[in-house]
Amino acid sequence: MDNTEGFKNILIVGLGLIGGSIAKRLKDISYSGDIYGLDRDSRVLKGAYQDSLVKNDSPISFDGLEDLLIIFCTPVLSFKDALESVLSFQPSEKAVFTDTLSTKSSTLELLNTEFSSIANRFILSHPIAGSERSGLQNSEESLFTNRITVISPHESNDNHLIARVADFWKQLGSHTKILSCKEHDDIFAKTSHLPHVISYALTQSLFSKLHERTFEFSGGSLEDYTRIASSDPIMWKDIFMSNNQNILKSIDDFEVSLKELKELIKRQDDKAIVQFLLETKTLRDSSLENE
Repeated sequence: MDNTEGFKNILIVGLGLIGGSIAKRLKDISYSGDIYGLDRDSRVLKGAYQDSLVKNDSPISFDGLEDLLIIFCTPVLSFKDALESVLSFQPSEKAVFTDTLSTKSSTLELLNTEFSSIANRFILSHPIAGSERSGLQNSEESLFTNRITVISPHESNDNHLIARVADFWKQLGSHTKILSCKEHDDIFAKTSHLPHVISYALTQSLFSKLHERTFEFSGGSLEDYTRIASSDPIMWKDIFMSNNQNILKSIDDFEVSLKELKELIKRQDDKAIVQFLLETKTLRDSSLENE
């Protein structure tokens, strides 16, 4: 893949599932620039170095690193400390920043209030890709292929930098779409954060009653549905806390539908149950057909 418009240097902060997958994809496409990494666990950084994913096996100096893209792939509530750590090394005043965080409004507020000097060079991003697994050992070079990456520009961003960051994600195989921070957090509270809430709660409820027999007679569908309850607890704790108002509203909306179906079952209203299920099936099927 032609990399003439790419950044000459890339620093990946956080070499877990997402950060590791970025590094592997860059290696896979024979990225012509230099790739560096940082991770709070020195063993992870050394592992990435040994796998030839990054150029360094210890913290780097930013001296001479021009045309630099710094990508933060940390849990949401670890982002501030990670950013402070990176800035303490005094990267170039022309360095461009982006992220992979799952919530945007709180991130933008932090940038505007505590890191205003770099806010104009920070292009908020969110690749819609992941797994219930975590860690560098589970990263995949194809994780972003044919996936959407949301770009959430804010008013101080430069259009040229937005385009360069979008092109970077396209190099990794993503399609890019634009959402405001507010739109992003509202949509993902419904389509991603709420399903995780439900999966965690359902799994907890089942094990409290069935214990080790929970999956004994499931036939496979329960494993599929509760798969995301095996996701990284720290990452999802951070998401639940940082997007809490949108998530709570989504839970309220879900409870309305759940209560409606519960009442139909309670009344043994067979016609109404069929109508509810058929309408739901039709909505889901037609929506996926139009994708």
